[in-house]
Amino acid sequence: MDSKYGILFVRLFGELTRRTRKKFNNEVCKLLEKVGIKNVVFNLENVYKMDDDGFKTLFKCYEVCLKNNGNSYICLSKNKFGYDLKDFNVVCDELSAYHLINT
Repeated sequence: MDSKYGILFVRLFGELTRRTRKKFNNEVCKLLEKVGIKNVVFNLENVYKMDDDGFKTLFKCYEVCLKNNGNSYICLSKNKFGYDLKDFNVVCDELSAYHLINT
């Protein structure tokens, strides 16, 4: 995780699955709730596996951002997992996410 310009950048590696969701929830979602972060960029470029539990955890973080009055939640992905990302703003890279948030 890295925070710049009021945006939390979360760069994920490996898998976001039932096996790893608890760690993700404890480290990321709890931080969003505690600090009240509004803008988050999830970089999924280096995630090679995501199951339904991982996707639900990602969506939970989206809902936390909404509670924080966030109007920008960016999911960076080529949607290689086949999940419906219509609720997310999908961009091709972190710089595009930054520009989208700051316009």
